Amino acid sequence: MARRTKADAEGTRAAILDAAEYLFYKHGVSQTTLAKIAQQANVTRGAIYWHFENKADLFNAMLERVRLPFQHLLANVNKDESSDPFKQIRELMVNCLRLVAESEQHHRVLTIVFHRCEYIDELNPVVTKQDELDTLAIAVLERAFSRAEQAGLLREGVCPRLAAMSLHIYIAGIISHFLLKPLQCDLSINAPAFVDTMLLGLKKPAS
Repeated sequence: MARRTKADAEGTRAAILDAAEYLFYKHGVSQTTLAKIAQQANVTRGAIYWHFENKADLFNAMLERVRLPFQHLLANVNKDESSDPFKQIRELMVNCLRLVAESEQHHRVLTIVFHRCEYIDELNPVVTKQDELDTLAIAVLERAFSRAEQAGLLREGVCPRLAAMSLHIYIAGIISHFLLKPLQCDLSINAPAFVDTMLLGLKKPAS
């Protein structure tokens, strides 16, 4: 009986997250109330507060469902420090772009993040969490570029930290543009070319 109750609770939580994702994408975050989410999920507002403290907590939980694959990809960079850091960075960025292009859920949720949300007031905790993840991503990239510098692979005069920040911003810009105009190009096919274009300016030319 307890096992069924746990399964029911997990099912309710998933239904709430699905409803929030649908409404945030369709109407925007500011226009979506917890009452509307409860109605869409066919649960009470009390059920929402049983699983989530507030709207920001619910929003973060929705994001966690798509953050995990990105975090797994990020964890593989620098895992083997004997490998070519540029190859590791390239693989990470190409896979991230393809994940956005090929996963409908990632497409929806990141559209919400980039284009359906105002990060003010009640969503300040979301900003804090995202800042932490951005800082981690840049630190991982900086470590990889530092390894490239030590191996003589980084273009002379390029700062590893600025290289990491530039690449992070560049990829975020590509994702943001793709989410607005997905038919403008096939991101899945063109992901390697986008990444190579950026890395070409950071990698030391072959002598």
